Amino acid sequence: MATKLEKQPADAVPSIIAGKLRTLIACGHYSPGIRLGQTELAEQFSASRVPVREALKLLSAEGVVDHDPNRGFFVARFSASEARQYFRLRDMVEDELLKTIRWPSEAELEGFKARAEELEHLLNEGNRAEWWSKHQEFHHTLFDLSPNKIMVREAMRYWSLTDRYRALVPLPRRASTARTIVNKADLVAALAQQDSKKLLKVRANRRRAFEEEVLSILEDRGL
Repeated sequence: MATKLEKQPADAVPSIIAGKLRTLIACGHYSPGIRLGQTELAEQFSASRVPVREALKLLSAEGVVDHDPNRGFFVARFSASEARQYFRLRDMVEDELLKTIRWPSEAELEGFKARAEELEHLLNEGNRAEWWSKHQEFHHTLFDLSPNKIMVREAMRYWSLTDRYRALVPLPRRASTARTIVNKADLVAALAQQDSKKLLKVRANRRRAFEEEVLSILEDRGL
């Protein structure tokens, strides 16, 4: 999966690589506990080892990657205890954000509808990597309607830390409870109706359903 980074500003390359690695980890391309070799990643991304190491440091600071000074960088292992704590933090931060959002304009609302339809199309195709990236973008755009940008950044950080657990969950390509959890129609409807209570309820229900699914899998595996 070589990527061309030559035209990017040097200071932006680590962040770009970190974003791509974050997606690959969330999609299950790199399993928990696997070592992330800097030389191999540099070849994969057509970059030098310096920005790769900086990218790994960024992911280590987020908790997505573990760093052992003597052994290198490893994909963080899954833990039910960790997942519960991060989901709890998401509950608090995301709900506070959604209470402070402004309602989207007609053009922005159309954008949300288009994003929701695109997500459904990607699910039908079974395109996990693209779906994960677009799914994250949808919620970042939603949270960004709030003026509280520090909280937006924290919400997306917790999002990444819990969303890596999606690697445990099959991508729902057909109508099912799992498919309902990730469908955005109700969220878009709440935005269109400017119904704050409905928006909070829909978001909480979706988040809780995902949490229960993840925790059930972790507990079955003794994690």
